[in-house]
Amino acid sequence: MSKKWNVKIDEKMYDVELKGRKLLINGDTLKLSQYRKKTGMTHEEYEVPIGSKKALLVMKNLSAPVLAIDNRDCATGEEYVPIKMPAWSYVFVVLHCLNFFNGAIGALLAIIGIALTTSISCNRKMNVAARVLLNIGVVVISVIVVFGIAFLIAGI
Repeated sequence: MSKKWNVKIDEKMYDVELKGRKLLINGDTLKLSQYRKKTGMTHEEYEVPIGSKKALLVMKNLSAPVLAIDNRDCATGEEYVPIKMPAWSYVFVVLHCLNFFNGAIGALLAIIGIALTTSISCNRKMNVAARVLLNIGVVVISVIVVFGIAFLIAGI
């Protein structure tokens, strides 16, 4: 995984490149393990120095990394909103966890369902009602798949 940003701080340009678990700033290597700030269920955050400022590097699961300085995404220029799972989304995570009791296929669907639920729930660009409905749909589809496979195996 490699991602590059060009950042201007105090009238000086910085070439920032993420290569694996190392961050190169104008060719100088920083090991991210020295800068870990927070680890969440869906992401890791690192607060790294770039010039005279502290930058926030967010490495998301199943998504591109984000570099933010002064609460601005360096790639898009938009305001950076920190990742936070809403409290209501944990209901859907628990519902997906119940699928672990349905064997290997249920466990696989549980893992996929939890990943989808966290991704959908953290998407602040979507309306809350749309996020809830999508999460309900994911739960319903996973239950239908589990029972469908069970009925196929049982020969009903």
